[in-house]
Amino acid sequence: MEHYRVSISANGRMVLPAGLRQQLHVEGGGLLVIREDEGRLVLESVDDAVRRAQALVRRYAPSAQGVTDELLAERRADAARE
Repeated sequence: MEHYRVSISANGRMVLPAGLRQQLHVEGGGLLVIREDEGRLVLESVDDAVRRAQALVRRYAPSAQGVTDELLAERRADAARE
């Protein structure tokens, strides 16, 4: 794991070093997700954040297809009753 030192300007901007941008696959104008975790700032690419969120949801709904089928069945039943 590499360590980087970055300075933060008066308006809160910081420049990410080129090596870090390459590791995160972030180009100029790209997006990062910044989150606080136990007093630390965590930077991750949007793709990585989405994958992390999907993995979290998968723990509680392991079969997304089953959930989708259930939802569609409920909607069809509601529509039939109307």
